[in-house]
Amino acid sequence: MTVRERILEVAARKIGAYGKGSPQVEAIWRDVLDASVSDASIPQFAKHNEWCGGFVLNCLREAGVTDVHWKIGSGFVLSLLGAKSAIKVPQPGDIGIRQGSPPHLVYHHFFVERYAGPGDWDSIDGNSPDASRHHHSSLDPTIIYYSIAALLPAEEPLPEAGFVRGQKFSVPGIQD
Repeated sequence: MTVRERILEVAARKIGAYGKGSPQVEAIWRDVLDASVSDASIPQFAKHNEWCGGFVLNCLREAGVTDVHWKIGSGFVLSLLGAKSAIKVPQPGDIGIRQGSPPHLVYHHFFVERYAGPGDWDSIDGNSPDASRHHHSSLDPTIIYYSIAALLPAEEPLPEAGFVRGQKFSVPGIQD
């Protein structure tokens, strides 16, 4: 299983009909919020704040690709991935952010589950209206995709097939 597949597996496992203030949403925020938020205030935070971004970060943390925390006022995507990770054609596991208008510049976070083009793609969303999968038949121009490539392990080179002349080669049970 690839890291991208593991991230999406974690997200798919979290799909369910729950909303703000639910035990599931409180657990998500409890995992992702940084130390500036007191433990006692997390239930109120979970009750009054949208949780789509917390869902995305919680899935990344559970998949083992990051240990960063959510910073109130700035979230996590730009500090973790950087603005240069914005891409035009997302891959499975990449993060989509729908931009809003002031004062809510970030409107919604989600994972790209499948992308076959601007008129045929799927997402896994946190609070839309609950954690669920969505099929999209158009591309919203307010969406910016961010690649998670920086969170993935470097590809190890595959060993070359065959052997070089003169190289010692033996297979148990077969004599030279």
